[in-house]
Amino acid sequence: MRLKIAKESLLNVLSHVVGAVERRHTLNILSNLKIQVSQDALTVTGSDLEVELVASTTLAEGACLQAGVTTVPARKLIDICKSLPSSALIDLQITDDQRCILKSGNSRFVLGTLPADDYPLLANENAQGTQVIVTQRELKRLFEKTAFAMAVQDVRFYLTGTLLEIDANQLRAVTTDGHRLALCETTAQSTATQPIQAIVPRKAVAELQRLLSVEDEQLSLLIGRELLNVTIQAPSRDKEQGDITVRFTTKLIDGKFPDYRRVIPRGGDKVVMIAHDVFKQSLQRVAILSNEKLRGVFLNFDADSLQLRANNPEQDEAIEDLAIQYADSPLEMSFNAQYLIEVLGVLDGDDVSMTMTEANQSVLVQDPAHTDQTYVVMPMRV
Repeated sequence: MRLKIAKESLLNVLSHVVGAVERRHTLNILSNLKIQVSQDALTVTGSDLEVELVASTTLAEGACLQAGVTTVPARKLIDICKSLPSSALIDLQITDDQRCILKSGNSRFVLGTLPADDYPLLANENAQGTQVIVTQRELKRLFEKTAFAMAVQDVRFYLTGTLLEIDANQLRAVTTDGHRLALCETTAQSTATQPIQAIVPRKAVAELQRLLSVEDEQLSLLIGRELLNVTIQAPSRDKEQGDITVRFTTKLIDGKFPDYRRVIPRGGDKVVMIAHDVFKQSLQRVAILSNEKLRGVFLNFDADSLQLRANNPEQDEAIEDLAIQYADSPLEMSFNAQYLIEVLGVLDGDDVSMTMTEANQSVLVQDPAHTDQTYVVMPMRV
């Protein structure tokens, strides 16, 4: 195998797949990238057996001097490429003794390789499942508005991902860690004849957020029993290089997501309307003097007024009063300030509504102008 390619063109392809590669893995070959060169295309694959990324691009005429396939250490290859001058031309060759020689200008690097036949693959060309059509912009938005509420290293492994639910041409993303819940939905076309659920792992969600653009280009998701597949057309940063096709595959979490509908409070009779930016900034200020471990902030609601209060074992105290729209009986609640701040961080409107029932019951937080987003936060027990 031998390839001559501009540094920026090669890095552009590598950057789309390296996110799937773990620095240390029990299988040494998964620290490598699989590189396949044909007469007119370059294909690079990265995988950690949970997420697989395959990036392909067309090659300029004469770039392929010898077709072939191999695997090379991912981080070493990328670090070498990054260290070369911006206008560098890379000559990548696999010798008969299966060593990778990379030449550029006066530089020469020799890397060890592993057999491409041993590289494990997730993707299946004959994969079957439910097809969902949605735009890149909307899929990216679903993840961005909900990813913060995924659990981290929870024994309830099914909470460490994002639930994707397809129901009656609605695509819904739901996350929860047991203390708060985030839900966002959008319209989508689907071949599903009944509701379908799939739990996408945390790492896969992060990679999709990175790969998806804010374009209105349509995507086709294929959701099977064990895998989720999607092909993304990524525009090249190199004017002389064609678009890059990224095939994304992830294993789904095998578990039963809790019935999130039962968590969403209904019939709340106490409604508060607060200016979004003012509320967020006040929370951030008051939380500075909250208990470092619990991060608790008291919210005292009264007629058209809200008092935020925090203190800590060092006898520090912060108090701030806000004007709000509230016409019900006085109510005091305590929240983890970070939970509320993260919810406010994904809401875009000018106002925020909080719907409550009692001091120890969960609160519904929404943007009145965007009813496709729903957030639930549990209060702290005082």
